Amino acid sequence: MIDERDHLVDAILGLADSLFRTLLPTVPRDLLTLDVTMPQIKILLILYVGGPRRMSDIAADLDVTLPAATSLIDRLVEKHYVVRETYSDDRRVALCQLSPSGEQAVNHIWQTARTRCCELLKTMDVGKLRMLSEALGAMMSAAIVESRPAGSLQR
Repeated sequence: MIDERDHLVDAILGLADSLFRTLLPTVPRDLLTLDVTMPQIKILLILYVGGPRRMSDIAADLDVTLPAATSLIDRLVEKHYVVRETYSDDRRVALCQLSPSGEQAVNHIWQTARTRCCELLKTMDVGKLRMLSEALGAMMSAAIVESRPAGSLQR
């Protein structure tokens, strides 16, 4: 039996999906012309959000083998979106990060989406904005609690 919480969660996710689909046409054409595959876009986003990452961590994030991740990174390096550095003390460890052009490409996409969301939010009345802010704050708090390792001390 579906309770009210489950019904509300489904409704919220449905609205979020609809909002995403409505906003999708506002994605800049740059994204469509980047000439990268979906796994490569995932890598760009991983590096944009999380900063420099070891090759093994990228492979784990994508749930692919290290050779597969290396191949994906090689193509992004060739396209000048990613730079890869090895540690002088352990050449087996490769650290990947966005190049300036990779950072610029992802930042442009991120900012375009942010600008569109800002335009939509500015059309809402202050009461609804307060409710949305409170709801997103509660969701962020839940995410922070969920991300804490088991047994960690709370402040």
